[in-house]
Amino acid sequence: MLRLMSEFVRITDVSPRDGLQNEPGVIPTSDKVKLIELLCKTGVDEVEVTSFVSAKWVPQLGDGERVFAQLLKPPPRGRGQGVGERLEQAAPNWNPPARNSLTMQRARQLRARMTGPEWILWTHLRRRDLMGLKFRRQHPFGPFILDYFCQDRLLVVELDGRSHQDVEAKKYDAERSEFLVSCGLTVLRVSNDRVIEDGLAVAKHIRRIAQSIPAEVDRRLSSPVQPPTPQPPPSGRGLLHPVFSALVPNERGMQAALDCNRAAHKHLIEKVSVFTAASETFCKKNINATIAESLERFRPVIAAAHQNGLDVRGYISCVIACPFEGPIAPSAVASVAKQLLDLGVDEIDYGDTIGAGTTETTAALLKETRTVVPIEAGRVTSTLHLHDTFGRAADCVRAALDLGVRSFDGSVAGLGGCPYASKTLPDGTIQRAPGNISTELLVRTIHEAGYRTNVNVDALADAAAFAREIVAKSRALPPKEGA
Repeated sequence: MLRLMSEFVRITDVSPRDGLQNEPGVIPTSDKVKLIELLCKTGVDEVEVTSFVSAKWVPQLGDGERVFAQLLKPPPRGRGQGVGERLEQAAPNWNPPARNSLTMQRARQLRARMTGPEWILWTHLRRRDLMGLKFRRQHPFGPFILDYFCQDRLLVVELDGRSHQDVEAKKYDAERSEFLVSCGLTVLRVSNDRVIEDGLAVAKHIRRIAQSIPAEVDRRLSSPVQPPTPQPPPSGRGLLHPVFSALVPNERGMQAALDCNRAAHKHLIEKVSVFTAASETFCKKNINATIAESLERFRPVIAAAHQNGLDVRGYISCVIACPFEGPIAPSAVASVAKQLLDLGVDEIDYGDTIGAGTTETTAALLKETRTVVPIEAGRVTSTLHLHDTFGRAADCVRAALDLGVRSFDGSVAGLGGCPYASKTLPDGTIQRAPGNISTELLVRTIHEAGYRTNVNVDALADAAAFAREIVAKSRALPPKEGA
């Protein structure tokens, strides 16, 4: 079991993909790249960059490969100065106990005798391309030896076997954790059984925990005589860049994503997304397939993603209501979620496609689906994707937070929206429905509810201003060839 109490909420900004795909004009590649770079500076945890679909069907996203080729990654946080040095400078009272020679000798002996679960987890944690951070194995710290330690995030990972289950062992573990916490470290415990079952999933969970720590580290770095820095570094979560993800509707799209990673010589794209619906009619009109057919298409995509170390997000559209079928039963959503879970997705994203949700229907949906996909932290993340068509999205966010949801999608400046939610006015013009919940409103709602994110609201305002600018420009001018 993985255990960590946290009030951190994860934010994904989908504006480069979901926000731009329904725009009447084509946004130049250079503007898309700048928008993504601005989003990287906000500290959002993930940016959905594009969709690898045919330019014939979605011309707005026909430049996915070029976008990834042009993306510039922000530098890693803290380069040139370790967190330990910065802690000592900013908080003189922070003084980790010295390591004696016997402790270091014991650590070297333990490294040489790694057991199966220890080795499985270490093969993942030591991969910088996967974790984005450096972990140490059997690291001496005062009177203890830490199983795994990430100094940049002051994160300790302890691996517990069955020997940790008796009363004395639990007492020792509690004293050890209390000491480490008193030194300003965060402690995360992992079970051997969970690592043996799926070591990669455990490593990715540890990475998600690491993403939630920078704000805490910033607080440790401040002291009464030295106020905290007013602006966080370019990447608010402190890794090389936010997780970059892309929609891949089929095997061809999956191959395009893998080609981008090969060209970058790293996991530039860390997550891919597949797309289905809880409404048969919507699924048929949206992707020209039944729900069952869409799920069958996903099977080779998910297998290829996992073979190449990528996470998979499974979108479910129309989780509250469908523009063609009306209200959707929560049990229907749960059925699709269960099938996605059986296929092996790492995240299920519930999309209120036309913004029909209320606090009551959102609560009913989450209570039903969590019997299939638990909301609590585990192998699969539950994410909520809201549209603000009727101005109720913020209320739905609050209801979801109360029920334990800690992962949400937003779109900077509220870009996007389902074309089926638009309506024709008496004079024949099309009135576009309000789009996705704006990331600005989403973050403000989460903060006001007492939770924290990695998002810098000032940087977010800059990204929103630029997003509105490029969209207004594209709507005013005809699209240019080769943009």
